[in-house]
Amino acid sequence: MGDTTHVTLLGPVTAWRDGQGLELGSPRQRTLFAVLAAHANQVISREDLVTAVWGLDAPATAMNSVYTYVARLRRLLEPARSQRGPSDLLVSDSLGYRLQLPPDQVDFRRFKTHLKRAGRLKNSRAVERAVEELNAALALWHGAPYGGATGPFADTERRALTELRLTAIEDRMELLHQLEHDVDFSGELSELSSLVRKHPLRERLRHLLMLGYARFGRQAEAVEEYHDLRGRLAEEQGLEPGERIQRFYEDILRSGPSSRMSLPPPEAEPAGPSNAPASSVRAAPPAQLAQLARDIPDFTGRAAELRQLRQLVVSAESAGESAVILINGAPGIGKTAVAIRIAHALSSRFPDGQLQLDLRGYGDGPGPMQLDEALRHLLDGLGAPPRADLDIEGQRALFRRLVAGRRLLILLDNAAYVQQVRPLLQGDASCLVIVTSRNSLTGLTVRDGARRITLNGMTEDGVELFGRMVARPLVAGAETEVRRLVEACGGIPLALRIAGTRIGMYPAPERALARFREGDLLGRLDVLGDDHSSLKTVFGWSYDALPEDARLMFRALGGGTEPRFGIRSAGRLAGLTPRGARRGLDVLVEASLVQEPVHDHFRLNPLIFAYARHLYHRDVALGATPTVSC
Repeated sequence: MGDTTHVTLLGPVTAWRDGQGLELGSPRQRTLFAVLAAHANQVISREDLVTAVWGLDAPATAMNSVYTYVARLRRLLEPARSQRGPSDLLVSDSLGYRLQLPPDQVDFRRFKTHLKRAGRLKNSRAVERAVEELNAALALWHGAPYGGATGPFADTERRALTELRLTAIEDRMELLHQLEHDVDFSGELSELSSLVRKHPLRERLRHLLMLGYARFGRQAEAVEEYHDLRGRLAEEQGLEPGERIQRFYEDILRSGPSSRMSLPPPEAEPAGPSNAPASSVRAAPPAQLAQLARDIPDFTGRAAELRQLRQLVVSAESAGESAVILINGAPGIGKTAVAIRIAHALSSRFPDGQLQLDLRGYGDGPGPMQLDEALRHLLDGLGAPPRADLDIEGQRALFRRLVAGRRLLILLDNAAYVQQVRPLLQGDASCLVIVTSRNSLTGLTVRDGARRITLNGMTEDGVELFGRMVARPLVAGAETEVRRLVEACGGIPLALRIAGTRIGMYPAPERALARFREGDLLGRLDVLGDDHSSLKTVFGWSYDALPEDARLMFRALGGGTEPRFGIRSAGRLAGLTPRGARRGLDVLVEASLVQEPVHDHFRLNPLIFAYARHLYHRDVALGATPTVSC
């Protein structure tokens, strides 16, 4: 029967039997069918169907609805089948349901097959044949994918497929520019212009449109596109266009107003689903000082935080104040990555250069950097020769003199306490200082006017980051399991990078994903051969820096059953009065190991709670009881 049934998902969800469209019923029944069609020839459990259609908060009646929808779909798909006869198309077993269809009878599968062929042909430089495969892939689309379907599965797949279509369009246009014979680009430019209006921050689309304009001597329009992109990026994300498109823009300006340009195509950008624009921050301009570490190539998310950081800097400059920006948060939350990202984005505002210094607040090295060593590093960066005759105050005075009036960006990374930072703050408003720390460093806010942003775990961005680290498209329908893993990891980017990398190494990542959360998740996040990147090690640096009473309090919290607790519960676990518990918890909040969203109500990140439980059970095994002395 399957040879007469065809399914379209790249538009309204539709089933066709012998050329006749079938009425698939209510939106949820249609969605259930879409899930089965997207996973043709795979068994989908009843529980996964419930989650895909209704989400994690499904009603108690959802399972009964699954049985009802399956029965209706069987009657629809196989009208000649007897009521009690076995189904040849929608098969059930003890695990779930399977829709048996040849892959080429589902347009979604044909689309991906064409994309794979195009990729292989592109790599072998068979440009014309690659274009033909992309044409065939794009011809399968008939509107927004999963039309008429609802729920989390449809929403996620709709976003992912839309991204794949955009990437295919970009790849096709790029290949057309490589063809030696003339191509009529009039229709292509019209389509690109329409897509750019819908996705104004998508840099690769914009680049291709500029290339098309410039190829036919329409330099003014290409220049206008660049300025529009640059203005939008600055306003919405605080970023500059990427270096590649900037170079192309400069080539256009040099070419003159009417010359036709025949340029090599843009370099391919990494493929894969992304909600963020495919843009990179501008490279630091030539300057005497350029010490910033490289930007993370696969940096994901944090768009809202980057906008907030830029706004804080602009606000300080408008007020004529010395800008000190403090980025803090839990271990592994990505403070340094965000700081480097925004520093690169803002580097053009500080043409006299950028300095970066790791203050070694946390790690297993020689301990937090002392003031004399910090000053020596900064003075070396500024080109000052060593001066044995200067004491610390003399060095501070020299540092202030060298930075006075200069537009410098100074990144002080991994600070442990306020006194590491305060002596390094300059006296005027010409410089920007960005500080990162696991501690709140409240004194910098109270006394030095620092503007603070606290990074929390990633949710939607965490799903995207995990997908990038897996380094291959996730098995369709694994969105629910990915979200559960992201939640179990508390959205900590370091944890998601480790998990994605490890799962991506398995030949069957979907199976590894399903088992990854089982048992000791914290233990699974160890990095073999690199203890410094393992979560236990990273958390341990914060724990080891605590005073003894706070360490005991932290271990006592691991004896609880939930990561959320009140002040009285914490006191009972630690054997303290609420007032005594408050003192220990204040230290843990300051260290970003515990959060206090509401007064006297606390929570731990799930992985930090797992680390506390690990320490608690270690104490129990040793016969110790983690209680704090009053």
